[in-house]
Amino acid sequence: MSEMHTGDYVEAHGPSFKAYMVVFGALSIFTVVSFVVNDAVRHDVLSSQTGFLLILAVAIVKALLVAIYFMHLIVDWGKLYYFIFPTFILGTMFMIVLLPDIVLTWHDTNPNKVETRDDGK
Repeated sequence: MSEMHTGDYVEAHGPSFKAYMVVFGALSIFTVVSFVVNDAVRHDVLSSQTGFLLILAVAIVKALLVAIYFMHLIVDWGKLYYFIFPTFILGTMFMIVLLPDIVLTWHDTNPNKVETRDDGK
């Protein structure tokens, strides 16, 4: 069985070692960017909202890189729908089923509420 090499992608097995090293380098650079933005916010060079948005954008890009390459979604993209849609459906059902318990328990957790006994003691 012959393997077809097309750039950084090996057809039968997914990303090549070179692709993994490039993604590792990108993740390292994005981590440094996050620390630099945090330092800029601490020294009032950037506002906290701008820093938050930049770090959030970096985190989203890093999560996508990890999911696509290290979780092999680049190869198994078609199979992803079989995992994601049932998860969303079950998660939604889980929230709907537990919503009455969450709402009813929330009203009973007043820390200033004093319990009184009606038996005269």
